[in-house]
Amino acid sequence: MLPEDPRWRQLLADPEAAATLLADAAARAEFVAAAAALQAEHDDLVMLHDSTLEHANEIEEQLAVKIEQVEALVVELELRNAFIRQVFGRHVTDEVVNTLLASPEGRQLGGERRTLTILISDLRGFSTLCEGLGPEQVVAILNIYLGAMADVIGEYRGSINEFIGDAILAVFGAPVPQEDHPERAVACAIAMQRAMGRVNAELAEHGLPALEMGIGVHTGEVVVGNIGSNRRAKYGVVGRHVNLTSRIESYTVGGQVLISGSAAEALGDRLRTRGSFEVRPKGVREPITIHDVTGVDGPFAIHMAEETSQWRALAEPQRLSFTALEGKDTGGQENPAVLVAYDDLHNAELHVTTVVPLRSDLKLVLAALPGVDAYAKVVASTAGRVVVRFTALPRALTELLEGLPLRA
Repeated sequence: MLPEDPRWRQLLADPEAAATLLADAAARAEFVAAAAALQAEHDDLVMLHDSTLEHANEIEEQLAVKIEQVEALVVELELRNAFIRQVFGRHVTDEVVNTLLASPEGRQLGGERRTLTILISDLRGFSTLCEGLGPEQVVAILNIYLGAMADVIGEYRGSINEFIGDAILAVFGAPVPQEDHPERAVACAIAMQRAMGRVNAELAEHGLPALEMGIGVHTGEVVVGNIGSNRRAKYGVVGRHVNLTSRIESYTVGGQVLISGSAAEALGDRLRTRGSFEVRPKGVREPITIHDVTGVDGPFAIHMAEETSQWRALAEPQRLSFTALEGKDTGGQENPAVLVAYDDLHNAELHVTTVVPLRSDLKLVLAALPGVDAYAKVVASTAGRVVVRFTALPRALTELLEGLPLRA
């Protein structure tokens, strides 16, 4: 090789010596052969360089395409996650959303059996209350009410499964498992009832009517997971225990929290109640025990606000007729009664001539207000006397009662 032979380097540095040496034919032939070998190697290196450069350009182009694809996927992922946070994040805590986003299998269709605690709340007499309001007012009421309740549920790390009109279905113990889900749910229910004071204060500021809410809580095994199709799915719970929770809630009056025996058993001696009663809900084979909750001790210590009321005895008792309800329908037979007193908590005392079972749902029509239906639940019953709690109190009836003279 020319550069490695010291003779050639000397010749390149000394032209006169080069002329003398190259005058020799053999030396000249050797020099030409060395130069030809160097040229061939140079050509190989140039070819390798060009090939490497061309391949590098192809790799760079392919890499640029991949980078664009990855960037597009990142943008799509960020948009999807932002959408999930915006929509799903309205109903659950940030912890739940982060868990679901970090777990790919959590977004697949399918479910699993899991024991958790279900909470269902419902406003009392909301349909009747809305009859005299415009749609804007109804929406304003719901936004104030549901917004406040969602905040409370989030504080206790519950997951809002659905808003069903004015009803709320929330679960505790899913998607993120919680060992203390029964206690969280019951404490949350009490906190929701306590929050109704703030809700009604805000409604009053906007000239809107006050609300009352009943809550049922039950612990049981359900199927929980992503339910639906690949085009449309939601995270939800299904099973008979969801229906049973709804049945328990149906026994409530405004301001009340009723829970099942399974939820009460999970809380043990931390639970505080007014007592319990046995019922046989529709679709349930065996009677169940329901507890009327007043408070929870322990880590989630919270208790219902004290309620005081003043009874007002009417100077002139009001004649009325009532009909027992079976589900959404009336039982058919009308019975006479007399309204003799009422209080601040929408309770009323009636004198009756028939036996009225405890916790019966009634439709009442006062003789002074024909065509105006009121609805109530029997909360106390003795021979000839019942106490009912109005669940739907029309404005006309409220105005009539407030205008009646009272007994001294």
